[in-house]
Amino acid sequence: MYIYIMPTAKDFIGKCSGLKNVMGSVIADLPFGEWNLYELDHNCTKVIDKYGIFNIIEKVFDKESTTKPVLVAMAGYSLKSFCGSSQIIMENLGYLNRKYKAIYVLCYDEEKFKEFQNRSAEKRDVQKALSKEKNPILNRPIESLEYREFVFKGEIAMYEELGIICDKVIRCLGLTNVHLLGKSAGGGTAMNIVCTNPIYTRLYLAVPAHPTYCKSLELLGERLNEMKVIIGWNENDEMNLAGVNSNRNMELYEPILVKLKGRYPGFQYTQHRFKPGNFHEINPELLKVIGEDL
Repeated sequence: MYIYIMPTAKDFIGKCSGLKNVMGSVIADLPFGEWNLYELDHNCTKVIDKYGIFNIIEKVFDKESTTKPVLVAMAGYSLKSFCGSSQIIMENLGYLNRKYKAIYVLCYDEEKFKEFQNRSAEKRDVQKALSKEKNPILNRPIESLEYREFVFKGEIAMYEELGIICDKVIRCLGLTNVHLLGKSAGGGTAMNIVCTNPIYTRLYLAVPAHPTYCKSLELLGERLNEMKVIIGWNENDEMNLAGVNSNRNMELYEPILVKLKGRYPGFQYTQHRFKPGNFHEINPELLKVIGEDL
């Protein structure tokens, strides 16, 4: 492994101080003192020129365990999203510490990843500008998968690409038996990571991207018979995800999950709507559900 570890993540995570989370509260000093920081260098990832430097913070609970899984969490593509999700996780470690050997939270290179998002948005605008007369799909409701798969071709390709890259980054840590937790755009990425490698054994999603990206789970094939997916939504989450409020997506995910369950009877999934919720963020109650999912 071409990874070097720093004794503390304090200096790196100092960037969080002063930022406001999605609830509007200023993020103060977070308890990173017992967390380690991994910075993956070019020799490990071979992707630094295009994707930037990946930082991963680590909290170890049980060094000796050979059976416990690890949790890898990924937020949206901004530093603000990383800091906000890290805050929620750090404040609720009591729900997770008995289940996991360690927790990792992935921080992307914000500038690089925002470039990907911006380019995919440009492709989306081009698709939306096409003639509705020549493309009847554009007359479908914005919530429909047919509309989304056509208009969001660029974004679908983006998540597929970044899923492959983030899988490579995670495997650089030498992890096995990995549970993924993806929030927002990180959820879209996680849905594409989970099908790349059998080391991923659970998928947890918090206010994830539009269900178009949920179709990537079909790539798991028979592995779905051994997979469990748990999704958490917030009733007060009105984040606009390209025309659809996040809190409306629970109903849009359901038919896709039901279809997968019909094809693969062993597949397990649950969705939770938390009231009133904590807007577009990981809900502590979801972390409790994850901790109890043995």
